[in-house]
Amino acid sequence: MSSGEQNTSQPQYIETFQSLLFAFVLAMVFRGFVVEGFVIPTGSMAPTLRGMHLQKKSPQTGQTFAVGFDNARAFSPDRFSDPLLGRRQSLGATESKRLDPKMGDRVLVLKSLYPFFEPKRYDVVVFKNPTDTQGAAANYIKRLIGLPGETITIVDGDIFAKKGENPYTIQRKPEHIQQALWRTLSDTDAIPIDTLALSNPWRGQPWRGTPSSAWEAQERLWRCDSDAIASLRWDAKELPVNDWIPYNMLMPAVRQYPLSDVNISATIVPEKASLSVTFEMHSRGHTFDWTIEGTEATLTMTRDNGDVVERVAAVCPEMEAHKPIRMECWHVDQEMVLYINRKRIASLAYDFGPDKRIRLATNSLDSTPVEEALKQDIQQPTFDWIVSGSPCSISNIEVATDLYYRPSLLPSRSTKNPTKPGNEALVLPGSPSYGSHPDKPAVLGDDHFMLAGDNSAFSLDGRLWGNPDEFVSAQIDDTPFLVNRDLLIGKAWSVYWPAPKKAFGFPIVPDFSKVRFIR
Repeated sequence: MSSGEQNTSQPQYIETFQSLLFAFVLAMVFRGFVVEGFVIPTGSMAPTLRGMHLQKKSPQTGQTFAVGFDNARAFSPDRFSDPLLGRRQSLGATESKRLDPKMGDRVLVLKSLYPFFEPKRYDVVVFKNPTDTQGAAANYIKRLIGLPGETITIVDGDIFAKKGENPYTIQRKPEHIQQALWRTLSDTDAIPIDTLALSNPWRGQPWRGTPSSAWEAQERLWRCDSDAIASLRWDAKELPVNDWIPYNMLMPAVRQYPLSDVNISATIVPEKASLSVTFEMHSRGHTFDWTIEGTEATLTMTRDNGDVVERVAAVCPEMEAHKPIRMECWHVDQEMVLYINRKRIASLAYDFGPDKRIRLATNSLDSTPVEEALKQDIQQPTFDWIVSGSPCSISNIEVATDLYYRPSLLPSRSTKNPTKPGNEALVLPGSPSYGSHPDKPAVLGDDHFMLAGDNSAFSLDGRLWGNPDEFVSAQIDDTPFLVNRDLLIGKAWSVYWPAPKKAFGFPIVPDFSKVRFIR
């Protein structure tokens, strides 16, 4: 009998066993060194990544949105509201009583990436929790905001960094990440189908025409019948622009911070090509204008005293009578950006340092010490659409907001692990969070990273941790608040099994429409 004949006579079950064993070994190697799946347990990265939550649908607007949910936390059904109709408009009894929790997103993590490539700012990273490496919450997922060798400070929701004696500079997010991080605050296409069924009187979307005689509101559209200057102004009393997000509507009430990092867009239809359109925002002691007229787009930044700081002009699509044009105005990370019909047309960046930024954001004098300015309230921005030169209509106005990293105070758990001598003031409960005060900048060593959650209001992250646990202190690094390179697991790559529902007691029915790459 030849050797080939001997092999073919080998029992089939042995070959099957060998194949399964090889596949198992290969899978374990792949899981251990290349890719591994993780479950998102909480809403600290919401709405980018979701922990256990409820998917709610408004019967008035048809809008669906996720709301963080915790079986252990009691809440009243009247806490549910339609975020696009205002935070006081109840969803209604039927929808509020429907509780059908979805489990947290399942994500794939590239474990092999960081041994060969340096982590980048604003990566979403999985790592070992330095405060509890052996407990149930040993694996954390957050966004990377600070890199080795940097000093980080958080001011008015933004990240500033420097190295050595160099000045602080704001850390802008890459465009593809910024696109994914916008959070819808208002959309004029969302109107109630039955105003009589609302829990509170409906005053319409929060845009008010001036002069009122020039404007006619037609459900989702505003029409201006005048060639003279007229404006639509945002009503901040009706809907303040701050860091509240719908995901947190069942969470305990916390202080909300006004913010000016926004994306405002609208569709404009001119009756004549002579129309001039400006979106104007006033914030941080300056007026910011995005203007299109004819074939020219202009971005202008002006001080309150009237001095022009900078102006940038660019060619844009020609304004044509009765032809819609989509205008999208970004003000984010100290940069103005204009998109027309979804094409980037122009940008204007400015560079305030942390001290100047907080003084301007709080409308404090230049002579006011930064420590005193930090105690003042952030000023609400104002928004106006200004038109002239032709009758026109404005519709589909959307307002979206950016991430806002909050200047929270350290919780009592910051000292649950032993404090290294000399760090007592640094981790003192009730003191400013790490990196959020001039007296407490986040100073990173050569192997340190700083991480924070997208849902800053309810994220226990690098601003708030305090001391590392005894294992990390003894074996890796005794620095509080920061993540050592050895604790990084990998970069979160994609949501492969989004928000599954339970069936037969197991979370096995995913929402495949939410499969996505993580930005």
